Amino acid sequence: HTRYKKNGRPVVLKMVFFFLESPAARPISPKEVKCLVCKATMNEMELAVSKVDPKKKIDVGDYRLDATGDSKKKKTILYAKSEMYLTELMESVCDRMDDYAKARYKKNGRPVVLKMMTETGMNPEMSEVDFVQEGDLNKSLKHLCLEVVEDYEEDILKMYQQEDAIKDTDIRLCSQVANICNEQPIEDDYEYEGEDERDEL
Repeated sequence: HTRYKKNGRPVVLKMVFFFLESPAARPISPKEVKCLVCKATMNEMELAVSKVDPKKKIDVGDYRLDATGDSKKKKTILYAKSEMYLTELMESVCDRMDDYAKARYKKNGRPVVLKMMTETGMNPEMSEVDFVQEGDLNKSLKHLCLEVVEDYEEDILKMYQQEDAIKDTDIRLCSQVANICNEQPIEDDYEYEGEDERDEL
């Protein structure tokens, strides 16, 4: 994480001091951690997708001849909705969990998986939390992220390939589809087609 620098000094050094000086917060239950990681994963997916040029498109499908001998052209879709892009994103998104750590907010004890490094530098919320100092050094966060992506890859693909953009993708996947969290979106009229398919299995 030494890519974030200020006045020539890596910001990561400040992160170390935060860990050393911050009183250790009580552990977070495995269920809560998995929920927080699931939502963080979807938020990272959402952030990455939002950065894709909305005008960028890609041809999908194969050129082949129809019954009359005419060639059928490939279908053109938005790059951000293509299986190729989304699959590549899912293969790399869990690497971003290296920037996260388990913590609790000082004011209310609420658990959080906090992103320590943002695109502009150190997260200012780091001073508002006490970190959970456990032996795994937060390595379990990446492992849990991989579990979520592997178990719900098809659901994530369908969600992002919908014609209309879906709000609250973290709640849609982590609560409604995966049942990892208990939160509900503000709008209840959304029906996810993957739920019926999953019930039939």
